[in-house]
Amino acid sequence: MKRTYVLLLLALLVLAGVPIYAGSLLTNGGFETGNFTGWTTGGNFEATEVTSGAFYAYSGAEEGSYYAVLGPVGSDGTLTQTFLDTAGVEYTFSFWLASVGDNPSDFTAYWDGTPVLSLTNPNTGATWTQFAFTELGTGSDSIMFSFRDDPAYIALDNASVGTPEPASLTLLAGGLLALAFRLRRRR
Repeated sequence: MKRTYVLLLLALLVLAGVPIYAGSLLTNGGFETGNFTGWTTGGNFEATEVTSGAFYAYSGAEEGSYYAVLGPVGSDGTLTQTFLDTAGVEYTFSFWLASVGDNPSDFTAYWDGTPVLSLTNPNTGATWTQFAFTELGTGSDSIMFSFRDDPAYIALDNASVGTPEPASLTLLAGGLLALAFRLRRRR
């Protein structure tokens, strides 16, 4: 009976349009270690830290307890992470960003050195906004964030790289077939 409910829940999630992802290939993408473990830092890394709770214009993390606040002045700082994946497979690269449009400020997200997002004076009204991109794996890939905010902070949380689980229709069909089989077997 418990299995029936699980299958029904999965089918409902698919119908509701909720993407189901495998775990992220990144280490500490949500900064929940309370520091930059798993990330390579570079450039101007002054006024950049991992924090919890309210900070500057931000009320707290998008999810979890911690998030990064990025505030280098005068030149960009960087956060980079390299990971192994499967060549030829499409991956979803996503992250949450909050900013207030300080001038001058900039934020750029890269996949293997190619910009996928470049913002000048980004402004989300201090609310968390998700950005997501579909990228092709090569076997070993990297993401990088480049940032600066004079004189304040941009907030970053929950960076991830993952693959959607089996196609929605396949998952839905499988779940419904299993449910039908289970109900038929019960009779």
